Amino acid sequence: MEWEITFLRWVVENTQTPFITAIFKFLTLSGELAVLYFIIAFIMIGFKKTRKAGLIIVFGLILVSGFNLWIFKPIVNRPRPFDVPEFSADALWLNNYMYNVFAPQSKLNDFLVPGSKAFMSGHTLSSFIFGFTILFHHRKWSVPALILSVIMSYTRIYFGFHYPTDVFAGIITALATVLLFTWLANKHETWFINLWRKFISLFKKKSKVDDTTAIETEHQEEAQ
Repeated sequence: MEWEITFLRWVVENTQTPFITAIFKFLTLSGELAVLYFIIAFIMIGFKKTRKAGLIIVFGLILVSGFNLWIFKPIVNRPRPFDVPEFSADALWLNNYMYNVFAPQSKLNDFLVPGSKAFMSGHTLSSFIFGFTILFHHRKWSVPALILSVIMSYTRIYFGFHYPTDVFAGIITALATVLLFTWLANKHETWFINLWRKFISLFKKKSKVDDTTAIETEHQEEAQ
């Protein structure tokens, strides 16, 4: 862990510039809760040619990235590199930088400082689930997709939010996820699509219940 913190300090001190930082803030913010990838995946689902890849991305994000965020990270309980100031001089420097230099600069910076645990990087996991899926299913778009994945992952190191091993683990897990879901989609395509339809129907049923409740409420108010 010591070499990782030393490396992160070097990155923060020697590679950050106002221009790159502004771009990376926008990118890393768009990766929160995988919002960017969900949007792209839902658009892909709307077209028959890209539907399978879109479904793989959505299921990967919901099941694997969701598991990582809500279950795996709390179990591993690895602190962020800026939350162990007692570990070394570089760790103390990162802690001071994050809470006394970076975060106080603006409310956005304060929002960007992660509150969850470190291992593994959720941004990296989500971005490479997206990138690897495009690589395997729509190769002509793989270069921009993977460039986005790499840059998104690097923003987490650039800002000192993640250890390099957090990022590496996210890449490996994303690859395993896409391989598994691709196999399921190819071998059990009908089941895969039906599973998606059942998932969507849950929201449709909820919408109908909400509409029915709203109508009943209106009738009760009119009766009064």
